[in-house]
Amino acid sequence: MDRRAILRKMIRMPYRLRYFLTHLALSALIVGSTVVLVVFVWYPPPFAQIEGIYSILLVMAAVDVGAGPLCTLVAASPRKSRAHLARDLAVIGCVQLGALLYGVHTAFAARPAYVVYSVGQFEIEHANELTAAALAKARGTPFSSTPLDGPRFVEARFPANQAEVERIILSAIRGGPDIKDMPRYYVAWPAAGTDAAQRAEPASRIPKTAQLRAAVDALLGKNGIPATDAAILPIHGRIDRGAVVLRKSNLAILGVVPTAM
Repeated sequence: MDRRAILRKMIRMPYRLRYFLTHLALSALIVGSTVVLVVFVWYPPPFAQIEGIYSILLVMAAVDVGAGPLCTLVAASPRKSRAHLARDLAVIGCVQLGALLYGVHTAFAARPAYVVYSVGQFEIEHANELTAAALAKARGTPFSSTPLDGPRFVEARFPANQAEVERIILSAIRGGPDIKDMPRYYVAWPAAGTDAAQRAEPASRIPKTAQLRAAVDALLGKNGIPATDAAILPIHGRIDRGAVVLRKSNLAILGVVPTAM
């Protein structure tokens, strides 16, 4: 069907339906592009699941793809003047834009910046948990800013100064900054001398009946890695937990498997 035929059909549509479908298509395109950015760049799988970002995206989609076009369906009336209709649609658009910006800002501010290994487990350090002062102390290292294209795997190493170690531990006990909140102590993954290999659980020891084992085996099969050359370490997100799957021979990150499949 050529463009002229499509245009003729659009013109013959009922007035309200024409505005509704146009608004729906534009909203779906904008929100869909935003969801792709959030889910595949800032929260690459499975971080969207273990961080619980889907609830924010659902609210954003409900307002922008659901409520917005429905309001247009009600507001679009052939009895209104062009100025009146434009004013009503502008108000609806502003409400939609506000909801979209709120969702994007919330997702961006709380995005996982670093996945930090320390003492036998990985923890997610979010962008809004890294203060400007903490980042400034890491100046001159690759960790003086928060990544924009997805989280980085790092290890947090305690300093050689025992007094500083005690200060960090005491701060964490009191609910203050922990070592994962201090990028000046980050080292790139995998770091020489890490104890991750000793602390990780061999993938072959996961019970074959466990749901986690099936997910790990699927990941290993995709990468062509035998279970005997793989191990897992726990990772803790805001909503869910998971397992980081490592290659035992070089500690390369093969993937992250959420606990709740």
